[in-house]
Amino acid sequence: MASTDPVRILVVDDSAVVRSVLKEFLGSAPGLEVVGVAHNGRQGLAMVESLQPDAVVLDVQMPKMNGTEFLEGLPPRERDDLVVVVFTSASKDNAEMTMECLSLGADEVVAKPDPGRTGLREPLEAAVEDLTETILGLIRARDQGTAAADEVAAETPSAEAGVLESFHPDLVVIGSSTGGRQTLDAILGAMPQEGSVRTPLLMVHHIAQGFTAPLTESLTARSPFPWRQAADGEKVPLGTGLVAPGDFHLGLARRGNRLTVELDQAPRVNSCRPAVDYLFQSAAALRGTNILAIVLTGMGQDGLAGARAIRDQGGMVVVQDAASSTIWGMPGAVVGKDLQHAILTPDGIAGILAGALYARTAG
Repeated sequence: MASTDPVRILVVDDSAVVRSVLKEFLGSAPGLEVVGVAHNGRQGLAMVESLQPDAVVLDVQMPKMNGTEFLEGLPPRERDDLVVVVFTSASKDNAEMTMECLSLGADEVVAKPDPGRTGLREPLEAAVEDLTETILGLIRARDQGTAAADEVAAETPSAEAGVLESFHPDLVVIGSSTGGRQTLDAILGAMPQEGSVRTPLLMVHHIAQGFTAPLTESLTARSPFPWRQAADGEKVPLGTGLVAPGDFHLGLARRGNRLTVELDQAPRVNSCRPAVDYLFQSAAALRGTNILAIVLTGMGQDGLAGARAIRDQGGMVVVQDAASSTIWGMPGAVVGKDLQHAILTPDGIAGILAGALYARTAG
């Protein structure tokens, strides 16, 4: 796709109102063109082949073929080339299916609004701006990330994990965004399934509000240890990964001998709330704490300032490699400033993470 060409979009949704509004308002947004609308996943697959869109806006609950079946039916080449944005409400059934869509390669989630007093049309019109920014951002970040990865790969070793072998962290923090759901599956699936987790683990994952709880449930199903949403004021547990809840920054504080969670709705950082930088910088402010920071795939540069703060206080920084990243924005930003100690595949990150979490099980 030439940089001056509009992004060609296919809308796949069984709601006539949704199809009508998205066709009208996405189609009139600068830089976008709606080339087709499909009533279900089966029709959507046929239209992907015939229309060759750049992006798909995908509902999950549809007759004949739902969103997960649509993604499973995409040929590998199409799945790699397409930007797929899931557009659905955060009801329990939809949210669980959305997690499966993300595992199957969907790039991002935008929450479908609830009907207002006057119906669904007006809230949908308001959501189009979010959809537009997400689609254009994904297309732009994918193009820029590929170019940056090619440029840096020629100069940067793929991994320098040896320096981490003698490092024993007191705390592990993870930042994740676009494509992170697939990466987390790969990392957690490659970790040993037995062992007592003795190091606190906290994560910020950029996802639409309302989808964090289903995310933690799906991570728990694939992980050797449980995950849940962090709660304000709680003592950071051992043996459970904590995830920032939607629309709340996740910070840390010392209360005597207790490491506690602090949730905050302070202004967005890097246009994000929760923000990776907020967690990382909060962790870096804990004096005398050995921190391992892991930056996974995602758009933008959230995590860059936090990685610098953690490195400056003696912590270690690991980033995901470009080849396995959906978008090498967040990890690439860290590498661009030479702040990383290692650039690793998901399997490599799994090994480092297992060592960090299970290292103190003996004794």
